[in-house]
Amino acid sequence: MLLGWLHSSLNLWSGSFCACMTYKDFYRREIHVMLHGQSRNFRIVKWVVILGIVAGLYTWRGLIVTMSTFLICVALGVALHFFLRSKTDRWTKSWGPYKRIRLEDE
Repeated sequence: MLLGWLHSSLNLWSGSFCACMTYKDFYRREIHVMLHGQSRNFRIVKWVVILGIVAGLYTWRGLIVTMSTFLICVALGVALHFFLRSKTDRWTKSWGPYKRIRLEDE
């Protein structure tokens, strides 16, 4: 069941982008979107803020609350990633707040 959902979420072998997207193309596009989706300064500030919140939560509530909050945020982040990925047709179309990022060879 889980593998079927993952296969349909990845959608590597059908759709308007490519009749047969290889795993190499899949990873190349994912890495490109990950590195070029936000500016370097934004990523640095984002992680400083996230680590500050984690440190504050740890000193205020302890390890159990911090870890459960972390796991909830990871689960929500993965769900949001696959939702946006499905709406943007594997990062090839603009949708909502996401604007299409062209690959270097496009």
